[in-house]
Amino acid sequence: MFNRELFRHNWWQKLLSLFFAILIWFTVRQGVERGGGPPIVPDSNTRTFEHLPIHVLTLASQLEHLRVSPSEVTVVLRGRPDTLNRLRPQDVEVYVNLADPSAPTGMRRSVRVNAPGAQVGSVSPQEVLIERLPASDSQRPSPPLIP
Repeated sequence: MFNRELFRHNWWQKLLSLFFAILIWFTVRQGVERGGGPPIVPDSNTRTFEHLPIHVLTLASQLEHLRVSPSEVTVVLRGRPDTLNRLRPQDVEVYVNLADPSAPTGMRRSVRVNAPGAQVGSVSPQEVLIERLPASDSQRPSPPLIP
């Protein structure tokens, strides 16, 4: 008798609670299946920046003349149309990180990109060759350094 009372008392509230529990479960499950990351930005909202110079990020104790080959990249960004339209080429930071003291001469480094409010779709080329120039070649223009 006690069990029948338990189910019959406030049955509509219990049914509503069960409905919301199932709804929450499906929502969480769907978020986990998608990876739980940031929202997906449609591919149709892209903007391409060509001939962006590559900056060299290095330690202040390692200021030297370097050659980056190639010295420019093409970056495709994805995001909201209003954000992409506001971006200027100067706002997109393209760099290679040489702060690692054990880096050998003639090294390949991945190109990194920071773009405020946008996601990086692609970078071409993805890697560049960094060469340390001897003192006699220091007359050549070098890439911008960021200490």
